[in-house]
Amino acid sequence: MRVLNKTIFVRVSALVTLVLFCTGCATLFHRNANTRRIISTYSLWDGMGPPNTDRRFPELQCKGTLTITTLDVTFQPGASPACSTPMHQRTTGTLPYGELREIRLTKRPEVLIFKAGTNPPALRVTDWENGPQYRRAVKDLQVAYKEWQRHHKAQ
Repeated sequence: MRVLNKTIFVRVSALVTLVLFCTGCATLFHRNANTRRIISTYSLWDGMGPPNTDRRFPELQCKGTLTITTLDVTFQPGASPACSTPMHQRTTGTLPYGELREIRLTKRPEVLIFKAGTNPPALRVTDWENGPQYRRAVKDLQVAYKEWQRHHKAQ
């Protein structure tokens, strides 16, 4: 009888350890889902202002850095003088995925990123030619946002 009790105790202990381990893994995964990690960065233009074929483009263009992370997307303006104008300041900054409403692609080519509850885009970026870097940026942004949604809908 004593051997049977010991066997049951060992099996129950192993089961409890397994349950605690799995619970710990779920908690660890949850914390990792909320960790900001840079996925990619791209050098692109703010979509505001005239197209690159316009004669005023050199004076009105604003090239900056689009950063895509696991939690948000950011457009940081570059050093050109036009980047400090109000026209370009409206579409720079960081937008957490939790506030993102829509990612819209245009024929221009341009990515418009809308914040929930607002109509003009919060961020807009382009490369003016639909080149490979631009297409990778679009793909990275779409995948990162879908992955964020998947993790946060499960919570």
